[in-house]
Amino acid sequence: MIEKIVDFKKYSSIKIGGIKKLKIAQTINEALILSKTHVLLGKASNTLISPDAKNLFCLGDEFDYIKENDDFIEIGAKSSARKAFLYFREQNLKGAELLGSIPGSIGGVIKMNAGIKEYEIKDSIVSVNINGEWIESNNIDFSYRHSNIDGVIIATRFKKEKGFRFELEDLFKDMRKNQPKEPSLGSCFKNPKEMHAGKLLDISNLKGFKIGDMAFSKKHANFMVNLGNGNFDDAIKLINLAQNEIYEKHKIALKTEIIIIKGE
Repeated sequence: MIEKIVDFKKYSSIKIGGIKKLKIAQTINEALILSKTHVLLGKASNTLISPDAKNLFCLGDEFDYIKENDDFIEIGAKSSARKAFLYFREQNLKGAELLGSIPGSIGGVIKMNAGIKEYEIKDSIVSVNINGEWIESNNIDFSYRHSNIDGVIIATRFKKEKGFRFELEDLFKDMRKNQPKEPSLGSCFKNPKEMHAGKLLDISNLKGFKIGDMAFSKKHANFMVNLGNGNFDDAIKLINLAQNEIYEKHKIALKTEIIIIKGE
């Protein structure tokens, strides 16, 4: 087990957080021990981290790999979604087309069942190594932006099927064009069944609304963006304000899609 100093204003996708000591698990056993007292981070691409947060850890480079088998492709949890996407495209394999548009790690992608309604990552996997044990995907409860995985994701085995779908790559690229360029964590809120979260924010006059340098993007209301010097407290205030406004006006309880790690 080793440690490193991380500046989360540089590391986090939304450029918020302080300078912290981060423990790094180099073996499965170290990861399991740390998970009892620490919070596991991936690439912090959908995680809002308080500058007062403590006890954080991540997986080491030993968990960043791609191995091909006759029947499946095994990818370590630390591997980037982009790395997996490029491998599948180069090998003419289908199932990872959506990963080209996701900035996170494979572990995070699986944990949150990334994708859109028609194409979710759960449909492309065979099994997930959780806490050192392989679990078949049909024994995991996957739903919209959610899984019931309670443990450390070590690796994932993807189906090995020929035929990379370039039309899906184009679809996900087009979706990215509607997203803001400023630092963000992706979709801030999950879409409730009644209406898309972005639409709810828009009709509630919250599109472009800001507190300090934290704002709901003028380009896509469900993206909370950092306009320059945004901070954790203003981000939390903005999220709470939106949830209260939406509930008062529409009686809909918005749930965050981003992960929030508060200080002690």
